Amino acid sequence: MLRALLLGLLALSLVACSKGPDQATLETEVQQRLQQAFGTGVVSLASLDRRGSATDANSPPGEKRLVIYFDSSLKVERDQDFGSWDSPGVASLISALGAGPRGLSGIRNEGNRKGDLLSAHGSLIYRQAEGGWQAVVPQGFKAPPAPETIEPGVGQTREQLVSAIGTALNLAPGGTGMKERAIISDELARSLSNIQGRLSRLQKGFPLAGGPASGQYARLAQAMASLMQPKGIQLTPLTTEGGLDNLRLLRQGDVVLALSQSDMSQLAVNGGGPFAGTSPYTGLRALASLYPEPVHVLVRGDGPVRDIAGLRGKRVNLGQPGSASRDTAIAVLAAHGIPLGDLAETTSLDLQQALTAIRDGQLDATLQVIGAPADNIRAASEAMQLRLLPLDEAAIHKLEASRPGTFAMQVPAATYPNQATSVPTIAVSALLLCDDQLSAVEVEQLVDQLFAPDNDWLAAGSIQGEQLSKANARRGLAIPLHEGALQALDKQ
Repeated sequence: MLRALLLGLLALSLVACSKGPDQATLETEVQQRLQQAFGTGVVSLASLDRRGSATDANSPPGEKRLVIYFDSSLKVERDQDFGSWDSPGVASLISALGAGPRGLSGIRNEGNRKGDLLSAHGSLIYRQAEGGWQAVVPQGFKAPPAPETIEPGVGQTREQLVSAIGTALNLAPGGTGMKERAIISDELARSLSNIQGRLSRLQKGFPLAGGPASGQYARLAQAMASLMQPKGIQLTPLTTEGGLDNLRLLRQGDVVLALSQSDMSQLAVNGGGPFAGTSPYTGLRALASLYPEPVHVLVRGDGPVRDIAGLRGKRVNLGQPGSASRDTAIAVLAAHGIPLGDLAETTSLDLQQALTAIRDGQLDATLQVIGAPADNIRAASEAMQLRLLPLDEAAIHKLEASRPGTFAMQVPAATYPNQATSVPTIAVSALLLCDDQLSAVEVEQLVDQLFAPDNDWLAAGSIQGEQLSKANARRGLAIPLHEGALQALDKQ
């Protein structure tokens, strides 16, 4: 009985593989999507091998859809930096082909050259229509679930550091004046702190505050940990509520590295925004700017809202309370002259929950600061039409002037399914942060390895990691770089 059932399932699978668009139709569609994303003469389809098909589990009622899987080879027709922040790059490739980060190879950290070949395992969704099959969207990449929180071995406690400073004071030679003793004490305290911290981290690793499970920060933190481990650097990612929470954990000494937004970091240094009422975090330092995080304002593509002004009287999600994205979202609305009181309702959902609520008619819009393309947004495009709203030019200028760490940016066309044109917005930089818990030697080693040319961020599961480059390492910074980072970035 079981054998007959298995044979039946195999037969159905083979039948499914024989249906759908033919080879020529698939090749034409892929080439058109590449041209839409990059224009002519940048990337061309060299070869394509169909690898089967499956029924789309997310098909609307009464509609037949197939997911078509393929392996392709792409030829780079001219020199192209796919890690660029200002032009279509690896994000556009992945979106156009319906690929996951591990499904794309051949991208070079220092930029690709004319004639290079890229390999991509992709997928497109087709629906059956009169006269044949019609392409709908690339299949949304479903990110693997993030591992559970890893409790880090926290470095020296405050009490131990105080004790170390006391020991250093006792080592000061007798018979010197107060000024001399103070200098010796300061230097000994700094040296002892560095030695104790480095020895502790050698044994227990560097606790790194990432972000919510399955979010981009968490995925980047995991990719960093996997790439740094063979280089002798033990990073221990920690699941957190987001960038705002990360800054608090770093200041409390619970972690030694943290990911957060450039605008939020500047507010922390100056004691502004959500940090008002606390002393400025003057010891906060950046190791590097990693990748851009544009503001996404999303509504239903088949709905009436076409600009930010249209959000008045609507139900709008602002993001989770512990996230830096929420504070930026409120600032974006304010720059457009929309106080929260002008909204019918505000919610505090994560991005996946908000997109589900939009799909189900329970929410009208969501604002999110996130690297593009966001996996959840791509996946949601399978089930509904989405529209990315442009920010007004005057509001962009106002945000740049009033909110250091932000900068104007365009989300390139074809970053998301059915996005025919580029969309103006503002962006912040995702920063890797620390404070005086780390020595200059440690930070220099970290930054050297972070930008090492042999890092394969896509293979490690992070699309955004592929955008790391020394050329952009200072972009969007509104706080000082750590002295060790300066030493690393100033190297030829």
